[in-house]
Amino acid sequence: MEPHPVPQNVTTFQFKLVGDMTLKQFIYLASGVGTAYLIFLVVVPHYPIFGWPLVLVFVLLGVAFAFLPFKGRPLDTWVKSFFKAIYSPTKRVWIKNGKIYRDDPLFKSRLLIFYQGLKQAAAEEQPAAPPAIDVTSLTHLTPPPPQPPSADLPTGEELKKTVELAKEAQALKLKIVQSEKALAEIKSASAKPSSVPVDYTHQANKIISDLQNLITQASDIRSKLDIITHAETGKVISEGPNLPRIVKVAPVPKPKQQLALTTFPNVINGVTSDRLGNYLDGVVAVIYDKEGLPVRALKTNKLGQFSGATPLPNGVYRLELEKDHFKFDVLQIELTGQILPPLIITAKEVAVS
Repeated sequence: MEPHPVPQNVTTFQFKLVGDMTLKQFIYLASGVGTAYLIFLVVVPHYPIFGWPLVLVFVLLGVAFAFLPFKGRPLDTWVKSFFKAIYSPTKRVWIKNGKIYRDDPLFKSRLLIFYQGLKQAAAEEQPAAPPAIDVTSLTHLTPPPPQPPSADLPTGEELKKTVELAKEAQALKLKIVQSEKALAEIKSASAKPSSVPVDYTHQANKIISDLQNLITQASDIRSKLDIITHAETGKVISEGPNLPRIVKVAPVPKPKQQLALTTFPNVINGVTSDRLGNYLDGVVAVIYDKEGLPVRALKTNKLGQFSGATPLPNGVYRLELEKDHFKFDVLQIELTGQILPPLIITAKEVAVS
């Protein structure tokens, strides 16, 4: 099989017209060398100190523009890009319908207005403080009289008897531990082989008998302590304090009033909800002027409320709301310098496919 030719970029292909050089390279080289030759003829004979450096500079420039690319691009491309960047305009003016919007103060501050609306919506999303309770509507309750000191506390004799029984129980516990330790030593000694047999039966029987007596005494002391403790607890529980009965009085309900979201004129505000009356949070509300430019971008809080941060000039505006799975009507509002009441907006649910 014959090898396929290597693909080449035909659109940027340059023919080599003068030897191995293209016409463009030949022109750059000839311009540099020709200028250097003219300087050699005119300047060098009279001013050799200035002439020879100029000759070298122009020769090197001609060679560089013809054969030395920088980062894959010829030097002429870099020079053209430099002058184009210097003399190209750096500002653009948006003209729509024959009107220059840079003269409109709202157009210049549109980004600031947008961020102020977002900050206002974020501040309104914070949970509100709990409503204050009207203390005057509650029934005044008389505090109960101080209770006399309880007479069911244990007496001094009972406390003394309890302490003595506790000391006896502690001593018996120590003797039981010592007896068990001695019995364990006898068992270990009898298990060891010895040349002379030793009988530990009498000693072990005595320790076991003493241990049984100590356990019996400890059980008696524990029974006495339980009797004393249960008797005192029964006294305290059987006789409770006579507390007065407290009657709960519900506060008088106040008539429901509509909450004002702003006190400034020409501030568009409102409340969004669904058909069931549930507030919708996260609804994006965008206000457009009569030219179709967005002048406010708001977002509802958890109570479905939205309100602008700064007043708008008088005129006609269009309010559009958007939220997933809901549809809202487009509202047209005319501002005349008055304080606007909240707009009650009910969404239309859209079936999710």
